[in-house]
Amino acid sequence: MVLLAYALFFGLYIPLKPAISGVDADGKMKVRSGDSVIRLHIQGYNTFFQKVKPEVVLKKDSVCFLADRVYTDSQNLYADFVLQLGANAPDHVLLNLITWDSLHGFMEFDNALALERAESDTSASRRVVANPLNSHKDVVFKGLIFPYRSILEETIRNLLFHVPQWFSMIILLLVAAIYSAWYLRSGNLEHDAVASGFTSMAVLAGVLGTLTGSAWARATWDAWWTSDPKLNGVAVGLAMYIAYLILRASLDDRHNRARLAAVYNLFVFPVFIALIIVMPRLSAVSLHPGSGDTVNFRQYDMDNTLRMFFYPAVAGWTLLYVWMASLSIRLNKINLKKALNS
Repeated sequence: MVLLAYALFFGLYIPLKPAISGVDADGKMKVRSGDSVIRLHIQGYNTFFQKVKPEVVLKKDSVCFLADRVYTDSQNLYADFVLQLGANAPDHVLLNLITWDSLHGFMEFDNALALERAESDTSASRRVVANPLNSHKDVVFKGLIFPYRSILEETIRNLLFHVPQWFSMIILLLVAAIYSAWYLRSGNLEHDAVASGFTSMAVLAGVLGTLTGSAWARATWDAWWTSDPKLNGVAVGLAMYIAYLILRASLDDRHNRARLAAVYNLFVFPVFIALIIVMPRLSAVSLHPGSGDTVNFRQYDMDNTLRMFFYPAVAGWTLLYVWMASLSIRLNKINLKKALNS
């Protein structure tokens, strides 16, 4: 409970890193070069622009434009640019927007604006500046923060709820499979009671993992469920373990129930691992991180601050389920002793 309280309280309390969440030029994402002034509306997230006046740059490779004027309020920047492409510049360029200041550090928004050469833009010399970023690379945001990721935004905190459920489930199912094998060797019904208790708690973790994942999908993919290899594998795997519980409930003879449940458990566990880990990674396309053509959370979303709370959350959720499983096991053993004594 201490680990969970630590991970979940700070996981919900710590703010996300300031970031640029959107850029447009009077509602347009594509502009033409020329002599006229173009005003960009830059939307900030967890920013405090009224306290500072950032430098603003549009940049792609050797093409780099520095804003002429910058206007600020709490969450928004307004930057005026004159975007002229020279004779040697490409006719089409997709510019990234970069801001930096002493409070927020560097913030970058990729593919912020598409710039197309106008027919009237025939100036021999480009209105560009030398790269002003090299001397400011050490400007960073100071403080304890979580990473800001486009689309995820605040839902990145669900990492502390959703992912630990599946870590816990796999650990509990592994223990249950070991005790199932142990029962087949010993014939001791207490080993079957342990396997049953751990599997029941693993199913609970799987149900909670599915619900938290569905809520996450609704927020990021705009759908409660999609036909994704990872999600489909989870649905089939969870259904197989629910069938395990139904199998146990349908048999009255304790030894028959324990034997069939143990064999079923040992068969289902490797299939479950294949469905939720192996097959999604072999698929060509997937929305779920770490599957198909998507990047892993470890490579993209996790940072050292988030790890400070993610791993305690995994340990806390797992230990909570182990404790709950121990209560179920004790109850099963008490019922077993009563049945044997009668």
